[in-house]
Amino acid sequence: MSANIIQLENILNFGFLKRTWMIVFEILESLGIIIASGVAVWGIYSWRREAKWKRKYQLAEEVLTNLYESHQAIRTIRNPVGFGNEGSSRTKNKNETLKQTKIFNQAYVTRERYERNKTPLEKLHALKFRFTALYGKDSEKYFDTFSQTLNNIFFASDEIARVHLGEYGEDKTLIRDTMRACRRVLYAAFKDEDEIENDLKIAISGIENKCREIIGNYK
Repeated sequence: MSANIIQLENILNFGFLKRTWMIVFEILESLGIIIASGVAVWGIYSWRREAKWKRKYQLAEEVLTNLYESHQAIRTIRNPVGFGNEGSSRTKNKNETLKQTKIFNQAYVTRERYERNKTPLEKLHALKFRFTALYGKDSEKYFDTFSQTLNNIFFASDEIARVHLGEYGEDKTLIRDTMRACRRVLYAAFKDEDEIENDLKIAISGIENKCREIIGNYK
């Protein structure tokens, strides 16, 4: 009788241990799934974070490259040293006088220089939207400085042509002040303070500071 009882107890103990181990295995299996899922989620998160950082890094490099090239392009456009054949690619009007041809050609020099150097300027303008999407709209004003500078240069060139064409009448003071203001925009200054150059440097510094957050101190 006692032997049967012992055998029954052994059977019960074995069944209990078996169920216990099954529960333990199930818990371990669940933990394994949880850990594996956690690792997978963390991997995806890390990959996305790295991919986003890489996009920002590549964009920052592309922006800086076109930024410096655009700065040099504007310096070329504003170069006060001219060449004899500049402006001659302009299509002349039928009834132009020789004086008008000379004035119009001189005004067209700015646009000729722009056409030869416009690639980085156009790229920089196109990159503005991607850059502001990643870095914030507060940086948009720095890109706009380059566009506004170009518009001011074209306007100054046209105004000088209008003065030479006599559209400002006989007001010598107005003519003098207009010519001075336009020349400060149209041509780079070597001795006096160059407001256009200063504005561009402020814009460049603003974009550099944004890029430095991603690519570090590259200077």
